Amino acid sequence: MNKVGFVSVFLVFFISSALGQTPEKKVTVSEELLGTQPVPADTTINGDSTLLEADSLATSALDSADVAPEPSGDIETTINYSARDSINFSVDTRIVKLYGDAKITYGSIELEADHIVIDYTNNTLSANGQLDSTGTRVGYPIFKNGSEVYETRDITYNFKTGRARITEVVTQQGEGYLHGETVFKNEKNELFSIDNTYTTCNLRNPHFRIRAKRTKAIPDDKIIAGPFNLEINDVPTPLGFFFGMFPAKNEASSGIIVPSYGEEQRRGFFLRGGGYFFDISDYVKTAVRGDIYSKGGHGLNVSTVYKTRYKNNGSVNFNYTNLRTSDNIEVEDSQNDFRLTWTHTPESKGRSRFSASVNAATSTFNSNNFLGINNDPNNPRLDAFTRKLNSTVTYSTTFGSLFSLGLSARHNQDISTREVNLLLPSLTFNMSNIYPFRSKTGSNAGVLSKLSLRYTLTGTNDITNNLGRIGSDAATDSIAPFDFDNLGTFLETARRGFRHSIPLATSFKLLKHFTASPSFNYDERWYFEQLEYGIDPENSSNAIVIDTLNGFNRISTYSTSLGVNTRLYGTYFFKKGSVQAIRHVINPSLSFSYSPDFSAERFGYYQRLTNEEGEEILADRYRGFAFGSASSGESGSIGLSLTNTLEMKVKTKKDTTDQARKVPILNNFGFSTSYNIVADSFKLANISVRANTALFERKLNVNFTGTLDPYIYREDGTESGRRIDQFSWNNGKGIGQLSRATVALSTNLNPKARDKDAKQNDKINESELSPEEKEFLFNNPDAYVDFEIPWSLRINYNLNYTKQGLSTSEITQTLRFSGDLSLSEKWKLNFNSGYDFENKEFTTTTLGINRDLHCWVMDFNWTPFGRFTSYTFTIRVKSSLLQDLKIDRNRSFFDQF
Repeated sequence: MNKVGFVSVFLVFFISSALGQTPEKKVTVSEELLGTQPVPADTTINGDSTLLEADSLATSALDSADVAPEPSGDIETTINYSARDSINFSVDTRIVKLYGDAKITYGSIELEADHIVIDYTNNTLSANGQLDSTGTRVGYPIFKNGSEVYETRDITYNFKTGRARITEVVTQQGEGYLHGETVFKNEKNELFSIDNTYTTCNLRNPHFRIRAKRTKAIPDDKIIAGPFNLEINDVPTPLGFFFGMFPAKNEASSGIIVPSYGEEQRRGFFLRGGGYFFDISDYVKTAVRGDIYSKGGHGLNVSTVYKTRYKNNGSVNFNYTNLRTSDNIEVEDSQNDFRLTWTHTPESKGRSRFSASVNAATSTFNSNNFLGINNDPNNPRLDAFTRKLNSTVTYSTTFGSLFSLGLSARHNQDISTREVNLLLPSLTFNMSNIYPFRSKTGSNAGVLSKLSLRYTLTGTNDITNNLGRIGSDAATDSIAPFDFDNLGTFLETARRGFRHSIPLATSFKLLKHFTASPSFNYDERWYFEQLEYGIDPENSSNAIVIDTLNGFNRISTYSTSLGVNTRLYGTYFFKKGSVQAIRHVINPSLSFSYSPDFSAERFGYYQRLTNEEGEEILADRYRGFAFGSASSGESGSIGLSLTNTLEMKVKTKKDTTDQARKVPILNNFGFSTSYNIVADSFKLANISVRANTALFERKLNVNFTGTLDPYIYREDGTESGRRIDQFSWNNGKGIGQLSRATVALSTNLNPKARDKDAKQNDKINESELSPEEKEFLFNNPDAYVDFEIPWSLRINYNLNYTKQGLSTSEITQTLRFSGDLSLSEKWKLNFNSGYDFENKEFTTTTLGINRDLHCWVMDFNWTPFGRFTSYTFTIRVKSSLLQDLKIDRNRSFFDQF
């Protein structure tokens, strides 16, 4: 209802600034001239009716000394007026008439109408439209003040008394439309309106409106309204009040937030979201909301947004809930939960940058508070099935063009296991690549000129509630509650350290068609303690930590490698048929890497213990430390990788262009493995296999990954058996045992979305990404919904197979499907579900119906079964300005407990 005040702003500004002047200041000739010289009724010049020709007799009769000085007044700039048809001056009646697209301009203020009349005798100005040949009224007065536009039916203004009468004012303010039937203005610029309405519907006859019979507007102060109520399709409703008083200033202000109400079986009647909005300043605003339940329980939400011009902006949101854990009113047990989010985004473009993205919550927050289901896998928002939360607060700066420094605090939380990791702080210092042997001319012809050197320093203080596996035979980690009582223990057991990395690398051509890439990596870790071990008295085959020795410890490691790769092409052309050619691309890669055995006694990174049986036990002094420890065992591995791409070009009779279509046969097919020539046993590593293709004209995407174990297993009394250093093919068991495999099938039956996926797969295949990165992208296609077509259906099926040695294989399957269907231009259905093959039941399913009611919208969302069984039904106004104008009916998932 306070939008009625915009009518007041329009009238005050227009009348007092533009038209509240003496008529002499509106005309380009003086009043004396009008009174003594006849002027033709229709004066034109050169066929342009918008220009007036000065009378030559009158001009000659008055010299410069006879011209009356221009009266002083409030006009600050030139007033221009024009008309398409004619401008008529009547000296006898002292009336100026502008016909056809009449226009008056004063600074940023414009008045347009089909007919404008200035009457100097009665001191009035009026503007209105007229009837065209079809009887339709055209040329309504339109008032413009900068970007604001006001449409009216008639305007009459007395510029002597300062009073005015305006009928049928219509203007758009933001998302709303204001209608004023009749408006009167007095000499104090106060406005009295009869029959005012406000709506967000843009139709001439809106579907709904809020009507006030009478209002009084005091400029820059307030609007006082009589009885007002809501009308729907011209039918009055009892929703309203006897009177209202609303601020008329165009600025934010503090005020009460109206709560929503309802009932739940478990928690009783409730009021939710009620509170107060604090308009602290133009740059800081805070809303405090609360929830209360009749059967016990409450909640609090504090939301703050802030902005510093040209520097930064952000928001802070804190949620606290106290919910009862029992339906029995005599049992007072309750569960406290909280959630904190903070986003901070810098706007400055200097060398330094500070940003934050914090998302932390108690482990039971999303299970006790239904947050919906996130159907977009790329959206990290918290929902009912979120299992991991992450936060990052980062400060970074640069020093010249070579060096950069970053300080950050990171938070990682697993809601399911309740494990929390805090990296507080984390330090990164980088030196960009430098080329010490590059010539000043920029030539890169030699091997040394391509030699690059880089330096990276990282430091961390990792605080965690994961205390590791306590005891010699512990099967799982020990997770302690992350609370203030245990915080001292977590600080003592925090993993601290620094790591220095210096890689050197270059590349050169070998035998014209090969590219060789040698590299050397030096790595150094700094720790301030080390572990001291002893023989486990309960199991002499194990070593246990008996003490932690403080002191500076330095772990230096190094490795070297050489990689050679090339690309082979082969094309076979067909002389007949629709298949024109088949192209085969092979990307072989051969590498060698070497690192010494850092568990040797001369390095001192491992402790050697001897038990009573004379067996030597090797214990890592830096096990579980921040940056790990040095590797044990000498490694001299030869790596082999082979990637294939197979495609064909097809041209059918349906193709209207001369270009043949590229049809993929195998987007990616390859394998990789390595062979450690210095190892004493199990020299050959597992063989990784991957394949990807698209079937049925790219309607179905198929992705496969697998791991082959090349060794055999023998029974030794355990479930999986003992691995033997003998190859499978030497024992008649093929190339190896399939120990792990994944098959992923996906399709999007929405044609436009499927084409988008196909184009994306082409870009992935043609990119220079590694096979592992391509595999990740194939397994994680973007969620896509295209509302330009009437339907969409996306199906994803995954099968995972694992088998270790002689143990029984395990197979898990998941099926997810989602989509939407437009029954008509205004009706839309959407759904999201899946099937659990292990439990033989559907996963959480959501169904939704949406109806576009022009300026209203109807939503129905239903979760028909499962833990979060619930439904919501809402009819509401689309505009966010009237978001509380709605009807809600819901049944919460809490009622199922």
